[in-house]
Amino acid sequence: MTATEGNPRAAVLYTREHCALCAALGRLARRSARRHGIPLVVRDVDADDALRSRYGDRVPVLEIPGGASFAGRSGAAAVDEAFRAAADRALDRGGSLWVRRVLRRVRGRA
Repeated sequence: MTATEGNPRAAVLYTREHCALCAALGRLARRSARRHGIPLVVRDVDADDALRSRYGDRVPVLEIPGGASFAGRSGAAAVDEAFRAAADRALDRGGSLWVRRVLRRVRGRA
């Protein structure tokens, strides 16, 4: 599963148990996902043969809607900025368009 499969608005963290880097990136991802309202799906690569063969020992991997991805050690500011950008894109696709439609109606330009 990638960020574009299932829920296209969800970030996906590929991880495994007993992985210190996975735990660190998981904390950053959960905090930023909550802060910016982006769903986060955590996938254990060892629970799925296809994921295990795809990622092997190359975890953690975080895929964020819109194409941003992080692997291994990642900085909090970079992860948070990627989640913020994904949230902004989501608003541009739906939220601000809705506001523009309402404003056009209010102004009589429906």
